[in-house]
Amino acid sequence: MAKFKKPKNFRLSNPSKEKANTGKRWWFLLLFLLLVGGVWGFFEYGIDYLGRFTGIFNDSNGEEIVGVARDTLPPAPPLIDPLPEATNSTILEVVGEAEVSSELSLFLNGEIIKKIVVGESGAFRVSDINLSEGDNNIYAVAEDMAGNKSQESVRQTIVLDKEPPKLDVDFPENNQSFSGDKREIVIKGKTEDSAVITINERKVVVDLDGGFEASYSLADGANSIIIIAKDKAGNQSKKELVVNYRP
Repeated sequence: MAKFKKPKNFRLSNPSKEKANTGKRWWFLLLFLLLVGGVWGFFEYGIDYLGRFTGIFNDSNGEEIVGVARDTLPPAPPLIDPLPEATNSTILEVVGEAEVSSELSLFLNGEIIKKIVVGESGAFRVSDINLSEGDNNIYAVAEDMAGNKSQESVRQTIVLDKEPPKLDVDFPENNQSFSGDKREIVIKGKTEDSAVITINERKVVVDLDGGFEASYSLADGANSIIIIAKDKAGNQSKKELVVNYRP
């Protein structure tokens, strides 16, 4: 009886080994996909978060420092309460608001005259500002703790004027007398174009040249007439007249 000879190149398959190889291929595929996904996620989101929360920068000595992202947002410009157009006082007080904890620099005619730290309320008050004769330009700048500076506040100009306005009364003359149908007279005079005129506390219109006129009814006997001119700075000039009327 002839014997069956197994071919030399014929090998029986090993199911367990094939299964192991298939499992390895799936694990390699899974690791590859995870690696690709991780790289994509880093470039998509990781760099942004890294830059947002971690920064590397050099200090003034050239040393490398690692920390949180630097604040580069400047504070809002300070707000200074409206100032009068003119004053006759050499001392001024400035009141306003600025960013909390910022350092406020107050400028007068281009020079820093005061530096203060703004409190928790955000309000500030600077007193004892010495003004110069004529125009005084005032503004402020705020600087936060990160060194960011705000834009200038709205500039305001206040005029220091200690001279009283001129006041000339053309008519009537002091101690002038009237009688008969001259009971009503017209008081005439001249002052500065920006001044306010009152005659016995009654306001009178002043024209563009500073001239003024006002009708005035005389009472019997002596009439006291008080004329006051007051400018924007609060300076005033005063004229007192006595006019007599006899029916």
